[in-house]
Amino acid sequence: MVFSSAPFTFFMPAMTPIFSQLPPATGPVRILSDLHLGHDLSKVRDVESLRPLIVGAARVIFNGDTFQERGTAFRDRSFIQLEKLQNLCREEGADAIFLRGNHDPTAWDLELVDLLEGQVTVTHGDVWLRLISPWSKGMREMRPALEAIHAEYPDAARMDLATQFEILRRCRLALPPSGTRHQGHSLQNRVALFLREMWPPRRPWEVLKVYTRLPGMASNFIKSFRPASRVLLFGHTHSAGVWRRGGRLLVNTGAFGIFAKPLMVEIHHRTLNVLRLEERGGFWQTQSVAATQKLD
Repeated sequence: MVFSSAPFTFFMPAMTPIFSQLPPATGPVRILSDLHLGHDLSKVRDVESLRPLIVGAARVIFNGDTFQERGTAFRDRSFIQLEKLQNLCREEGADAIFLRGNHDPTAWDLELVDLLEGQVTVTHGDVWLRLISPWSKGMREMRPALEAIHAEYPDAARMDLATQFEILRRCRLALPPSGTRHQGHSLQNRVALFLREMWPPRRPWEVLKVYTRLPGMASNFIKSFRPASRVLLFGHTHSAGVWRRGGRLLVNTGAFGIFAKPLMVEIHHRTLNVLRLEERGGFWQTQSVAATQKLD
């Protein structure tokens, strides 16, 4: 991956692998998602606030939507914060692994990684949503273009995971970048934002439908494409959650955004802990354990 000078552009080599079985780490592995660095709605206003989550980790996996690659309203600020995050990981000796999300769709090579000999699978989570973000305000206008992309692929081809991610890549790039602006984090501004986000009325309904179906969609994905995996970690919808389905642990790590709460997953000594996070004294820190899974 090579960064150009402004305007920012990413150049990706052809036939880049999008899946990886990561080797064992020498210490704790931590997984975060949906930082949305630089976005007005991100609660990470200073990257230094993330240091407690990086300290002591051998590897940190950032599972998509780490920054605003395509959002012109936030892009310069977002790239600066991304560079600070990368420097922070280097300072703390943590190997930083970045996965693609719908807000950073070409910045990284990887769509999915497997850990601990395939027992744990990590991917952003928009691959099982046909329209990626069906709650988007402009989805009625965007839907025909997305459906046209899907129509190019026969049903049999969809059983191939690489094809699934190829469809996803094209749909991500067909969507306009996020342009939601927000002035300040006061209660008054948050209420105004909430009222704007509730319009049009179909949006809350679309969100509710996705949240209700989310555990089932995630479970079907892992059964179809990673049947040996015991844990699926994802983000994307900004709604943190922990479910157990068919003997598997499913974890949505939420988001560092307004109206959202983040979770962090830590894997160490073949034990996986799902940790609630909170911001205290200007730093993000672990609060309590939401779930634990022993791994072989």
